[in-house]
Amino acid sequence: MKKNKIALAAAALAFAACSQLDSAPKQAAINAQSTDDQKFAYMLGAQFGTQNLDGIPRQIGERLHLDVVVQAIRDNAKTTKDTSFKLPLTSDQLQAVGASYTKMARDRFESARPDSATQASFGGDGAKYGAYMDSVMKTWTITPAPKSTGAAVTVTAESADIVKFSYLIGLQFSSQLISVGNQFETSFDEDYFILGVKDAEAKLLDSNFVMQLPQDSLTALGQRFQQKMQEKREAAAKKFEEEQKKLQEDIAGLRGDTLANGMPKLMNFKVKATGITMKAEDLSAFAGKKLLMFYFSATCGHCAHAAPQILEIAKAFAKDGLTTVAVASGGNNKSGIRKFMDNAKWDETINVVWDETRQFGELYSDGYVPKVYVVNPDGTYKQYAAFENDKEAMKLDIQIVLNGQNVVWNPEPPKTEEAPAAAK
Repeated sequence: MKKNKIALAAAALAFAACSQLDSAPKQAAINAQSTDDQKFAYMLGAQFGTQNLDGIPRQIGERLHLDVVVQAIRDNAKTTKDTSFKLPLTSDQLQAVGASYTKMARDRFESARPDSATQASFGGDGAKYGAYMDSVMKTWTITPAPKSTGAAVTVTAESADIVKFSYLIGLQFSSQLISVGNQFETSFDEDYFILGVKDAEAKLLDSNFVMQLPQDSLTALGQRFQQKMQEKREAAAKKFEEEQKKLQEDIAGLRGDTLANGMPKLMNFKVKATGITMKAEDLSAFAGKKLLMFYFSATCGHCAHAAPQILEIAKAFAKDGLTTVAVASGGNNKSGIRKFMDNAKWDETINVVWDETRQFGELYSDGYVPKVYVVNPDGTYKQYAAFENDKEAMKLDIQIVLNGQNVVWNPEPPKTEEAPAAAK
């Protein structure tokens, strides 16, 4: 899976972590003392709320529970500040309720489609088709939600599905707020974001409700932050270009002889690595050992799926002399890596380091994760780019190394497009 940022669609059904907040939130309000960042957080909350608190209920036939959405926003914000914060619901439980409501929305949408005779009467006119669908969907009833009280909410595995689904949507809201904050290199105040969400809900239920920031102010604020983002992107692009140039200079002496695909022939243990479960500045502690290496990203779903299996393989072969090291990609941070480790239930069997300088990824990967490597004591290695397909063969190769032989990797050279044959 390519490492990238996750965007929030109007009705996306994705999973994020959750738990319960145990302290009373402060009261937020937009006034003359409010900063631009606070106003922008409010604007984001208003936008997300307007788009989703109306659109999603129309798709699923039930209104989201606002207090539950708010609780999820607060809880997810806390998980980013306290990595020991334990979660009351599992990812499987949230994924299950998300899948259930996705199917419900899909079924409802399919039921609105016109029959073949009605569709034929539109003569291929997309506007007529859309108007028909809108007219049908407007007749659908939407089950109301309990009135918001602003009180804290406890969500458990026994909660009603709509409660768990409301929580899921709130977690998405929070995750997107955090993502936007990361783009601006700041943390936006979730209390002002929540205020925007609440006002959006109030406006949806009562068109006479007056938002704390009028639309013209929101528009002007959005334009200012768009300009800020453009400036940050230009600065980031320049910084990235400079860092890439330095990185290439740093790894020039580390690459050595190369394979047919351009990757180094040897695993260079002078590559820098920041220790997570151990003190380390490079990979030298693993030189000369029979290794299983797992290159991953803490935000990669495929990596999360593979991680418990890596632990299982590591444990199975540790007694025979296999050392396992997991290398977190450079785009991660320590708290995210530790959360990934906790979710995978990794123990001391796996040594974890962080490719903070991105040297390992630049030398031994192509930007995609996960990658797995079996490394011979002499530093030669074999890469497995498709873990699920390759894991059984990889286990056999591990046994070969443990028996005192070397695994051999002869990758093909990169494919190049052939020039078209000249016309005769």
